[in-house]
Amino acid sequence: MRISLTGPESPDLMSSDRVSAEPDSSELYEESQYATRNMHSVWRDLRKSEGLHRQWTPDGQEYFAALRHADVFEVLNDPGTFSSAYSTMLTVRGDGDVAAGAAIHLTDPPLHPEIKRIFTPLMTAQAAQRLERGIADRMAELFDTVRGRESFDFCEAMITLPMTITGLLMGIPQEEWAVTGRATVRAMGGVNAAESERQRRIDLFEAHTTIMSVLGNVLEDGPSADTVSGRCPATAEVVGDPGRDVALLNAYAFLMGANPTVPQTINQTLILLAGDDDLWSWFSRQEETDQRFVDEALRWASPVNHVLRRTTADTAVAGTQVPAGSLVSAWIASANRDEEVFADPFRFVPDRTPNRHLAFGLGVHRCIGQHVAALGMKTFFDLWRKNVRSVSLDGDPKHLISNFLNGVVCLPLAVTWK
Repeated sequence: MRISLTGPESPDLMSSDRVSAEPDSSELYEESQYATRNMHSVWRDLRKSEGLHRQWTPDGQEYFAALRHADVFEVLNDPGTFSSAYSTMLTVRGDGDVAAGAAIHLTDPPLHPEIKRIFTPLMTAQAAQRLERGIADRMAELFDTVRGRESFDFCEAMITLPMTITGLLMGIPQEEWAVTGRATVRAMGGVNAAESERQRRIDLFEAHTTIMSVLGNVLEDGPSADTVSGRCPATAEVVGDPGRDVALLNAYAFLMGANPTVPQTINQTLILLAGDDDLWSWFSRQEETDQRFVDEALRWASPVNHVLRRTTADTAVAGTQVPAGSLVSAWIASANRDEEVFADPFRFVPDRTPNRHLAFGLGVHRCIGQHVAALGMKTFFDLWRKNVRSVSLDGDPKHLISNFLNGVVCLPLAVTWK
């Protein structure tokens, strides 16, 4: 999704009045617009109205949209009423996700914390610090492959960037990093707006098949218990569902959960740094990247637009009655620009404090890999500052066709190296 450096444009797609007046509206769902529009103008106007907004998918499925920070907070902080054990994506409905009730992000308490405990020792702040040297070394090697190039597509050149953080942690052999990195980008959604829906589905199938094949081979090789993949077999014992490959489903969940956040936050921040001379000047003067900058980058980029929940009982949010069994989409990207919570929300404030962003989620489902992800981003920005004298856009970035992930799939940069 395109993010304007000067704030949201005047809405020309929809308004809160239009949503209320047209009960069959599907404006929030329509995926193609996320490749070309800055949706923050849409969300900003919807936040002016209290309560949830009734929306419909193109095939007629009703869902409720939470866009204000307080409402998103309430939905994400109550797993008992707003269940994850169905799907986290609007585009996956019907009988729900194939991994529902088995993968870590698609389970509710008490099962969810049991699965989480299996992986927690690998994901603490202390565990992340032990990974720091290795991550820095692998990123430096990746920088060496582009050093001296005055112009390049950052997304293509850095296709293995997320794997420098998660590759060894996942237990994936380095020779598989490129194919895995490429497949995860394709698996996130369409990258070509002109592509037919049939071709998109074929590409998605091939991407998912590639990922499953790589992870299946990793699991068959008996990875170390010090890796995520090595601990995935234990999830099968906890879930107790012999009809599904629970270990593979959890390995897939970790890979797809980890790989979008870091590179997409970096991509959107580089677009900002390339277009804002004052911010680049400030960034260049820093000795190192602190957590406040990382948090603001996460708030700014909001790599996950929304997460989906399904209600387990009749409930109400901000005065809106929501029947049991309803789908509720919590729009994290909108909450991260809420004027009631963030002063000057459409400006990047590198030392913003406090910063109550929800990019990592909330409550029991707050991202288990947040410490590793934050360390990876800090390491990247430190290396970028150390190696790059100036950066500018060398063409228009291209964005992912997805209402779920805020992704950049092509980022042409012009770089002057130190």
